Amino acid sequence: MKTMKSLIGIVLLFVTQQTFSQSNLKVTQDSIKIQRAELVIENQSRDVKGILQNMGGGRTEFRILQLENLGDTAIAIKGQDTMAFRGSGAGTTIQSPVPFSLSVQAINSTQQRLKWWKSPQDLYVLPKVGVIGGSQGKGAFTSTYRNSIIGRLTTYLEQVASSPVVTNYCQNGYNTRQLLPNGSNQWVDANNNITKALTDGNKIIILVTPSNDADPNNPAGGATSLTETMANIAAIEDACVKSGATLFVFSGFPRHDFAQAARVQQADLSQLLLKQFGSRCAYVYKLLEDPANPYRINPVLHTGDGAHLNDQGALIAYVPMRDVLVGYYTSNTQVSGYEVQRAGSLNGGFVNFQTVNTPDGNSLNLAVDNAFYRVRFRQYDGRYSNWSNIVQGIGTVTGTYPIVNAGPDKVITLPATLELSASASDPVGTITSYQWTKLEGSSATFLSSTSSTTVVQNLTAGTYVFRCTVTNNSGLQASDDVTVTVNASPVNSRTARFNFSLTSKPVASYTNLFGNPHMAVLTGTDPVTGIGLNTVATSAWSTSTGNTALDNMAVVNDGGNFAVDQAVLANVFYTGHHSATTNFNVTGLTPGKLCKILVIGNAVSSPRVTKVTVNGQTQQYNATQNSSKAAIFDQVPVPTNGIVEIAAYAHDQDGTPYGVISAIVVEELPGDGSPVNQFPTVNAGYDQTVSLPGNPILTATASDPDGTVDTYLWTKISGGNATINSPNAASTIISGLSSGTYVFRCTVTDNKGGTAFDDVQIIATSPSTTRTGSFNFSYTSNPVSGFVNVTGYPHLGVCSGTSASGIGINTIAASAYAPNGAISALNGISVPSDDGQGFVVPVDALRGVFFTVAYSPVENLEVTGLTPGKYCKILLTANATSSPRNNMVRVNGQVKQFNATQNRRNAAIFDFVLVPADGKVRIAFYAENTTSYAGLVSAVVVDEY
Repeated sequence: MKTMKSLIGIVLLFVTQQTFSQSNLKVTQDSIKIQRAELVIENQSRDVKGILQNMGGGRTEFRILQLENLGDTAIAIKGQDTMAFRGSGAGTTIQSPVPFSLSVQAINSTQQRLKWWKSPQDLYVLPKVGVIGGSQGKGAFTSTYRNSIIGRLTTYLEQVASSPVVTNYCQNGYNTRQLLPNGSNQWVDANNNITKALTDGNKIIILVTPSNDADPNNPAGGATSLTETMANIAAIEDACVKSGATLFVFSGFPRHDFAQAARVQQADLSQLLLKQFGSRCAYVYKLLEDPANPYRINPVLHTGDGAHLNDQGALIAYVPMRDVLVGYYTSNTQVSGYEVQRAGSLNGGFVNFQTVNTPDGNSLNLAVDNAFYRVRFRQYDGRYSNWSNIVQGIGTVTGTYPIVNAGPDKVITLPATLELSASASDPVGTITSYQWTKLEGSSATFLSSTSSTTVVQNLTAGTYVFRCTVTNNSGLQASDDVTVTVNASPVNSRTARFNFSLTSKPVASYTNLFGNPHMAVLTGTDPVTGIGLNTVATSAWSTSTGNTALDNMAVVNDGGNFAVDQAVLANVFYTGHHSATTNFNVTGLTPGKLCKILVIGNAVSSPRVTKVTVNGQTQQYNATQNSSKAAIFDQVPVPTNGIVEIAAYAHDQDGTPYGVISAIVVEELPGDGSPVNQFPTVNAGYDQTVSLPGNPILTATASDPDGTVDTYLWTKISGGNATINSPNAASTIISGLSSGTYVFRCTVTDNKGGTAFDDVQIIATSPSTTRTGSFNFSYTSNPVSGFVNVTGYPHLGVCSGTSASGIGINTIAASAYAPNGAISALNGISVPSDDGQGFVVPVDALRGVFFTVAYSPVENLEVTGLTPGKYCKILLTANATSSPRNNMVRVNGQVKQFNATQNRRNAAIFDFVLVPADGKVRIAFYAENTTSYAGLVSAVVVDEY
């Protein structure tokens, strides 16, 4: 192993270095200086690469370096910490800055929503922030409230966000018991707890973690253990998840007006919170601790009582939470969009499904199915993130999905004709139908909406999104979208179209030039605009066997549709010249204006690469079987004689014998040649479902390709009473809703008067009372407080139980369980000790299990007594002694997995599960494979809301 050749002043404090003869070499000097030379150090295994590691205390050892691949974006040095790495260049994979997870939720019986990540607008556009906790958050001990932690945070948000609302629910002396959801215990304060903060519509919740949990004299039940504190905070987060809010926490705060054990508990709590919440935890403990006295608050940072922060301490504590919020909500600023893929099976081939081209778009609504989905984000530099987790749709459809491509996005200028063409295939079946629909844009008429190719008429200027949905012989569907930008017809512009043929071949709206241009100058003038075209001179055309024109060429759609009318492409002029000889003159143009020129050709044989030069600028197209490729010259200045010269010729380097021209289109631009105003585009955001009395926030994003967006206007299109609080802002709060479905429209106007609009749907639902059913499973009676004990061998008979709330559970049928010999249940399984982060269910609930050695998803649990049309959350957990026990769980087609070996808190959790008409939801738990041996269930908790 060699050092750098110019190594200067390296300090080597070797104690010993053995040679191959086992003799000792000692370096007695304190240091060795090596200049302009090499230092070579060899270990006994000369062929093994390694590293020198400073062990401290004057000792450096030679260590072998072994790398281990942990996945797509991580490597590890064995025995050392894992380190992430990222590639460079377009197409490489990067690691998500925060966990990038995908979920699927039921909207109603026919629709589901894929949702991923979060949006920066949650923080920067009309944020609603609720703060809960104890006295450090209340801010009663600083000189002014604005100097407190939350006062400073409020001031910051007022500077960086639009119309923030920060509500402080913190109270002096409170512990986490008082902050729990309503009904959790007798100490809950319904006016200042998490339920109140969420009911008020806050979507960002900050927990100023109260140190009063460690107070043995606290009036709300005395001191809490670390386990209870973490469980209370987990319940607070669970309530946030149900409400669609995001929870951020402060770590514990040091204080020394408590006994030493309580002080240590605050330090331990801080570490647990940092581990549990990661990027959502503002770790302030070490910043506030007295360096000279561990577990005590720095004397210059408190008010003299050993507990509460003064102005300086509050400033130090505020900064980490500010940075946590900014980091969390701006971590996707480099994201340009998202790519969603779909597969017919969990291990099937994923194919591109839809692309979301807005960085703040974090959901996708689609019809209920049971396909598998995954998503990744794309950065502006072309790199992709790793794929998210895989989720399955909530439907029960089976079969293989077709694949469809609606074609590339288009830009047309009126009155051009729009033709859409989709291609579709099915891996094992056949495509039985096509259906075109309009998703966005104003008026449009399909001439044939049920064909793979259709013409769209009656368009107006603006942006359209059209969808092609295909159905296969199994009744399964797939869809793809195409975006079309329609530019208005230029005001006072003049357009002339010319087509070429050997004999007279007139085409409507075209001026026909026909004959052989090498035999005579051919001329035509558009009767409406007066713009003309001529073939210059016979010498400008090089012939082949006496011809320079042909009729009746074969015409095909090359996949890009037709740049000019199809009939025009069937006839051509051609020339064998290979240099830029002018062979067309455009006449009758207005000196000083600008014009746009399109030249296109079509040929049967190959190669036929045609070059075109206008005003010294050269473009080319391959005319072979061509329908869409053309040479287009924009903003061409018209000289004083009103004539623009065109040279069309063969590309000699490609072995092309002839330049081929079927048509020329000339457009003189209006006024001084400046382009016509292009209309803005607007996206009103994703559809939402809000639980009353919540107030949804509508946020529109708009842009203008040739100017600025000047105004926004929100209006209600349908639904009951509603108040739009900021109708002229990009974002607005909607209040005063009642149960029902609403549609709101955002209309934007650009700086030149162009307008565009988009609609968004809001479903408002009435609040409902939560019902809970908790069940544990064992061979014989194993009662657990608050749980219904389901006992027996499920492979011998149906085992069932019903909770006091009326929610029940049963094991469906004996055939649903594959036993191990004569048993399918166990008691007395050992449970690991508490590591400070608690248990997902009570310890005793983990001591018994039902199990099945099946490896495929057979439904073997049924939840009953639920309310049709409502939603529920289902948690299933299990504990085993031996390993591996990779547990698979499926609910409504969605599959989740956890390791049950020595399990404290791993679980499969399914949220927003729509209750069907019969009030029953079925669960399948099973083994991952033969190695995992058995699928297990120790406890199931069901919440209906």
